[in-house]
Amino acid sequence: MRSTHIISDLHLGGDYAHPRGSGKRGFRLCTRADAVAQFIDGITQKFAQQGPSELILNGDTVDFLAEHDEKPNAWSPFTRDPGLAVKKLQSIVERDQAVFDAMGRFLDKGGRLVVLLGNHDIELSLPTVRAAFRRALGIKAGHDFEFLYDGEAYIVGDALIEHGNRYDSWNQVDYDALRHVRSVQSRRLDVPDEHVFTPPAGSEMVTEVINTIKLDYPFVDLLKPETAAVVPMLLALEPGFRSRLATIALLYSRTRSHGLSNPVTPRFGGDIRSEQDISIIPGEDMGGRTDPAQNGFGEEISSDGNVKTDTDRSEKSAALKEALQAALGNQAERFLRDLDAEIAEADPLGQLGDEVTASDTVSRIYGFAALLFGRTSQPFERRMPALLKAMRGLQDTDTFELGTESAKEYLDAAQMLCDRGGFRYVVFGHTHQAKRVSLGDGRFYLNTGTWADVLRFPNEILKSEADALPALQAFVAQMKAGDFSAWTLFRPTYVHFEVGDDGKVSKAELLNFSEAATS
Repeated sequence: MRSTHIISDLHLGGDYAHPRGSGKRGFRLCTRADAVAQFIDGITQKFAQQGPSELILNGDTVDFLAEHDEKPNAWSPFTRDPGLAVKKLQSIVERDQAVFDAMGRFLDKGGRLVVLLGNHDIELSLPTVRAAFRRALGIKAGHDFEFLYDGEAYIVGDALIEHGNRYDSWNQVDYDALRHVRSVQSRRLDVPDEHVFTPPAGSEMVTEVINTIKLDYPFVDLLKPETAAVVPMLLALEPGFRSRLATIALLYSRTRSHGLSNPVTPRFGGDIRSEQDISIIPGEDMGGRTDPAQNGFGEEISSDGNVKTDTDRSEKSAALKEALQAALGNQAERFLRDLDAEIAEADPLGQLGDEVTASDTVSRIYGFAALLFGRTSQPFERRMPALLKAMRGLQDTDTFELGTESAKEYLDAAQMLCDRGGFRYVVFGHTHQAKRVSLGDGRFYLNTGTWADVLRFPNEILKSEADALPALQAFVAQMKAGDFSAWTLFRPTYVHFEVGDDGKVSKAELLNFSEAATS
């Protein structure tokens, strides 16, 4: 009998709160790294009684998106510079050394450690970062360690395990393009094209909008995963980020064909090239593109990777509307009209124009807090129906129910994998919502949840129309003040398998660490 424990979405990364600061979270999703270390040590201590043990870290173990660049208040959706990526990893390890030490002790005792890549820790796949990761874990000869970083799933008996972002079109990783980056970097050569790998649109949303808004609204990064459902929420909080969100929506529209079109009929789009098609010599053509100063969209780029030519404004507007329609349905048009009306009211001379920038001044002029505490409540009341729909699109009454998966794409994917792959159990992470859902015929979809904090909206907002406005006013006021402990949950869940001598899973459980620790 072998015991397997699966955890995911630890999101180790980001600065802790300054000792003199008022906030408790700092710039982190995970505020309980101590519990992670305790959990791993607990598994290690049970070896003698329970026999061989396996620990699987199912993606987003660390969070590069929470690590700032070398200049303040700047973050990268993908840190392509291997030296800087290693520095970010070293910072993560130094803050939470206890977790990495616990993993080292687990390996020293004979445990098997398996790590899968997520969408917040893509940089772990880079050769020099992988080496630094192994050093941080204390990998030695004889340790049973495996790292799957190329999009492969992991199989335990009749169970399939993967992070799950593969089925989230906003957060799919173009592993083919990423492999080319790794291939060049493995030869200690510079990757000659800034856009040979385009990170997921969800990562762009985190670093370009969410991290910046988080400086004023510390709760905003708890809205997971980063999909179209988050767009109206961000736009409602800070209309000043409309241009950035439109650009990200256009990026999503252009790059989503790089991943799976849907979980049932996998199809990879774009220019999928073989290894020999890619030059490893800096300055030479990459994958048939004759002009190294152009990106994959045929747009001219500058030395810092920014597009020089203006993207067609109507194309960006259409992409933003598409994202809003995916989240708000038939309320999307009204939502945008109301935002336009508010901007016109606040800026009657049109000094800022259509393309509102994301400067601090603009975001505070049009921000949600300004509407709540400013000159008039009329704009706030106009925005209320769409804002409520946006929040209810992010969460519903079933979001935190263990036996119900309200996100159809993950349920469909799990059903497909059971039907076509012959698995009895399919385990995802990514959504930050722990699940154990029956698929019929003794088959189950499980989600490991997260060891990071999650945000649960007040029931008055999700259910009651009559009480929604005052409840939302109070909610945002407390959010703005940094006091959202009443709606912040820490639910350290994991999946536990018992695997028999025949190689099949004989027992599958979704457990909570605090409950297991007291049993």
